[in-house]
Amino acid sequence: MTITIAWERKLPGGSELVFCSDSRLSGGGNIDVCQKVFPLPREDAAVGFCGSTLLAYPVIHQFISYVRQYKKNMDRAIDGSELPRRFAALINRFLQAYINPVDLKSELMETSFIVGAHSWILKRPVISRIRYENSTKRFVAASTRFPRKQSATLYKAGDFAVIGDLRPQFYQRLAKLIDYENASKFDMQPFSALTSMLGDIAFTDRHGEFKGPIGGAPQLMKIYPFFRTLEFGVYWPNRATGVLHLNGRTLFDYEKLTLPQIDGTTLETFYPMAELNNADTWPPVAVLKP
Repeated sequence: MTITIAWERKLPGGSELVFCSDSRLSGGGNIDVCQKVFPLPREDAAVGFCGSTLLAYPVIHQFISYVRQYKKNMDRAIDGSELPRRFAALINRFLQAYINPVDLKSELMETSFIVGAHSWILKRPVISRIRYENSTKRFVAASTRFPRKQSATLYKAGDFAVIGDLRPQFYQRLAKLIDYENASKFDMQPFSALTSMLGDIAFTDRHGEFKGPIGGAPQLMKIYPFFRTLEFGVYWPNRATGVLHLNGRTLFDYEKLTLPQIDGTTLETFYPMAELNNADTWPPVAVLKP
């Protein structure tokens, strides 16, 4: 049970790749503190998932290891546009390794992934959805855009993907934040649409209208065109009344997060390192004499 989203955010200086998701896993109850978006160690790409953790977690960790240990990946000699296809190849090999497997059909059909990366060959971000194709019995990767039937102009805005539960409801919420008729690019509206859903018990309450498929604090990650990935701390539900989360997890009081932090409601962003003085303005350090 999940909703995970990725999109290209076009800015004057270049395009960011943005990922966000909820933090709920289901199975024997709800666990609302679980990471669903993972940066890849080459710093220009990430992967998110929805569905069964029986498949998703081991596959994602194997892919992270593959990226880290294969030098052409870390050097980015392999372009980011190649990563979705290689991810699909890895999960298909993973499935072949099962010994005496149980019937995994429901897990396979409900599990899908988003792989997004900056492509130095195409000179733009690329986003692909990886899902199980029942006709071929394999996971396949395909690029994806905003649905043309929702907005012909946003269809042209670059790659866009949403996977998981409540997709129709997500598009309805998003329509309240962006003009489907005229908008030609995305800012942070998809994140705001997600946070509005996470603040609505109709979507998060297991006894509510939609049986609570999503929940927890929102997760946010940005991948910049200069090949730098930043995970964001999120004050949820807001900075005034909430607490700071990172990848769905509530931080301990003693943790000092140096990453950027965003108010989940207002989108006001805070940069803790900006509060530090330059070294030449620090007060003198007392020297103890022997």
